[in-house]
Amino acid sequence: MNKIIQINANRPEPELIRRACELLNAGELVVVPTETVYGIACDPAHLEKLYAAKERDRGKPVARLAASFEQVEALDAKFGRHGRALAEKYWPGPLTLVLDTPGGLTGFRVPAHEVPLALARAFGRPIALTSANKSGGADAVTAQEAFQTLQTSVTLFLDSGECTGKKPSTVVQCLDDGIKILREGAIPAAEILSR
Repeated sequence: MNKIIQINANRPEPELIRRACELLNAGELVVVPTETVYGIACDPAHLEKLYAAKERDRGKPVARLAASFEQVEALDAKFGRHGRALAEKYWPGPLTLVLDTPGGLTGFRVPAHEVPLALARAFGRPIALTSANKSGGADAVTAQEAFQTLQTSVTLFLDSGECTGKKPSTVVQCLDDGIKILREGAIPAAEILSR
């Protein structure tokens, strides 16, 4: 089977989403498009495989891709008033919110792209997702770029064409007393801080 499969960006084919879900449930890695850059996804229970594929420091956390605000809330993530306001304004979109959960601080993102949203809905809970590249390498804005560096460790690459955003999401930690910009990305830090 070809590792790179074309998928419709606006109406993802259900059989391809099912196939990707089966692979995630089996502990495999899948590369998916988002509106910013391509990401490498896995079941959060199989993070070790993702760390190995990316040659990533095990101490560096991996965010979660969610289908909705409700999917994040179901994990007992604490938005607080700051996180809730940011989620209402920017989700779906290129914003990762780092929230307090029973398992510690965790980043969550609801992307503005039908393919990852369909995948998270079908998976039934948030999926571990980080940029589809080797740690420290350039972000992949096409499936082919992701394939060039990850082909030996990823089972399936869902290709919906070039990502339009080309910048990773902005990462914001939501604290009880305010917010902290951890990484400026597609949404300018000044815009977040001035809301």
